[in-house]
Amino acid sequence: MLKALAAGGTFLIRVAVLVVCLAGARASGKSSVDDENRTSAPSQIIRVIQPGVFDVQASEFIVRMRAWGVGFPQRGQPGYDQALSFTESKLVSTRPEFRIKREFDEKNLKVAEILLLDGSLNFSRDAIGLGVGWHLEKETNRYGPFLLAQLKAKRSNAGVWANNFNYSQIVDPLARPSPNLPGLLNRRDTFVPGLSYWVTSFGKIHRPGCSFYERGRGVLSSQPNGTDCRICGGRKPK
Repeated sequence: MLKALAAGGTFLIRVAVLVVCLAGARASGKSSVDDENRTSAPSQIIRVIQPGVFDVQASEFIVRMRAWGVGFPQRGQPGYDQALSFTESKLVSTRPEFRIKREFDEKNLKVAEILLLDGSLNFSRDAIGLGVGWHLEKETNRYGPFLLAQLKAKRSNAGVWANNFNYSQIVDPLARPSPNLPGLLNRRDTFVPGLSYWVTSFGKIHRPGCSFYERGRGVLSSQPNGTDCRICGGRKPK
């Protein structure tokens, strides 16, 4: 009789321990899933500023980013509209994977490699391969897949490679912004009347070569009043 009671007590204890372990495992699993969903939610691209430059809506703020390793025509140059349409069609309202290459470049843009369609499509390589843009070899240290994509575009004479235009005059995105007419400057740290600055409707002053020059609402002025751009320096070039 005593042996039966002891055996029954041992069985009850084992059942109780098993129930507690299962409950803990369920709670732990639910917490892990919740944490994973909370931390892995991708950020969405909400707008395109110019080819290859876009705004990303994160959880609590907006980040302006630039596609890594690819250059595009500037406004007014052959191929600009096509590059802008390409960027908008590929990126707007998407939630790609971002691989950050530089926290911030000289224009205060976060530089990232952009992977779409669960990583099967690389935005920069696609743009280079279609001739919408070209490979920034110095930035990628001559990254192989981009080199091959550009070779293919050149051979097929696609996109920018079919235009009779010297794109080499484009300001390197890694270089410091400089005025389009440097002869108007006698010294880098002095203001010379006659150089046209772009003054936005918010009173921000941008000098030629700045990514915000002649963008949005504003006026051109040789004697601007307002706040100097913190990127290009405005009246005081950096």
